[in-house]
Amino acid sequence: MLFTIGLVVFFVLVIVGIFLYQKIYNPGRLCNICYRVVPDLAPQCPFCDNELKWDKN
Repeated sequence: MLFTIGLVVFFVLVIVGIFLYQKIYNPGRLCNICYRVVPDLAPQCPFCDNELKWDKN
């Protein structure tokens, strides 16, 4: 039983760690059409050639 509780706690910590890593290391923005990560300085998406807006909401 303790092993199962420890395993659940471990997986919860791994998931929380992944979300924290993504929040801290943010390599750019998501494209509005293809939802791929695009660098902040790119004027358009290199995957679908969509023009990117510069609002950071």
